[in-house]
Amino acid sequence: MALVTLCPECRTSFRVTSIQLKAHDGDVRCGHCHQVFNSFASLIAMEASEISNASKGVDSERRRSSHEATSPVLPGWNQKEAQRPASEYYFEAKPQPKSNPLWIIANLVLLLVLTGQAVYFYRAEISVTSPGMRLFLERYCVMLHCTVPYPQDITQLSIESSDLRENPAHQPKITTMTAILRNHASFPLALPALKLSLTDNQDQLLASRIFTADDYFSGETNLIQAIAPNHEIEIRIDLERSELNATGYRLLLLYP
Repeated sequence: MALVTLCPECRTSFRVTSIQLKAHDGDVRCGHCHQVFNSFASLIAMEASEISNASKGVDSERRRSSHEATSPVLPGWNQKEAQRPASEYYFEAKPQPKSNPLWIIANLVLLLVLTGQAVYFYRAEISVTSPGMRLFLERYCVMLHCTVPYPQDITQLSIESSDLRENPAHQPKITTMTAILRNHASFPLALPALKLSLTDNQDQLLASRIFTADDYFSGETNLIQAIAPNHEIEIRIDLERSELNATGYRLLLLYP
């Protein structure tokens, strides 16, 4: 069984193979007029014997009428003979698949679910790369009972200055530590914890304690949640006077 198609432009017949049909979904180029067309639209199947008989008939016709022009692709094959069995072997053009509205809606719902999950899991990163999205993310988290955490990057924080001294005006006497912290990043950073270590004259450790933002902002009504980009904050911690006789201290920033 052979497959034959017809060029709609010059009406030249061609023999095609299944490999050629699959290569570009049936799109072929006419070797005679160079028109590109879909071979499925006029595809017919013929027995090899029919092609052979048609070839012989055309050869005889050519000998009888040499002035009559034909444009065969198969040896001895012309348009008239190619169309002879068309009513029996004609194939319709390849149908186009129809879109299913339910399938489209299901895909849109799935896309929304995946987008919501991505926003939930990467909300902190999104708030850094797109600061203007933070308000939207916070409202989104209200519905999901979550929070939008500020990023933590200890390498972008520094202690610009610090001081530890007794406060004689307070009775009983206490020791007050003050420090100025700076955020060098271009985005807000979460408030760090501070590790205060007390030392003696030989710089030996006497005691240490970690203070969180709740400790050094205790009692303030407008508690900040982060250090703004390229900004500084001042913190203050009051310590009860101890009998450790500390003469020095070390201060370290960290994220628990």
